[in-house]
Amino acid sequence: MILDAAERTTRNGPAGMRLQDIAREAGVSHPTILHHFGSREGLLQALNARAIRQLTRDLSGAMASAQSGRESVARTFATYRDGVAQRLIWLIQSDALQKGRRLEMFDEVVESLHRARLGFAGPGPVPDIADTRRTIHLITVAALGDALLGGQLRNAGASEAVERDAFEQFLSELIACHLTQGA
Repeated sequence: MILDAAERTTRNGPAGMRLQDIAREAGVSHPTILHHFGSREGLLQALNARAIRQLTRDLSGAMASAQSGRESVARTFATYRDGVAQRLIWLIQSDALQKGRRLEMFDEVVESLHRARLGFAGPGPVPDIADTRRTIHLITVAALGDALLGGQLRNAGASEAVERDAFEQFLSELIACHLTQGA
């Protein structure tokens, strides 16, 4: 309940996060929050950990359940657009991440896509997991950037959804071309 309330009350970023507001929203006392999380920073770290678990589940699910590369890209972009991009930026800016350390959450996503690639691979060279990691890197950076700035860069007005879909289609075709190169 506390984490749900914290998510609802911190939509504009963790800087304005007040434990009293979260306690009121959750229907608990301020000391109850401190009992469970120790401090405001502890609550923020719990929110970040929750966001990472959800992002990992969503992205792994998108990779595993997508019927096509286009669908996988669309689901990944939708995951980031749903507020996850902002939460990931907050996480990166917080002390919750050690500098220079890769986000382990992407390992699960990479492994999920790589299993799918191995399943589709025909005879010949086995797909390299490093190449799969670079592909996930590209999709992640594109989806994160599009969630944060895509609408402003496109400036498409009423055609935003159409233009966004066209960009996702372009990216999925680019990735498919790369992944099938030499196959």
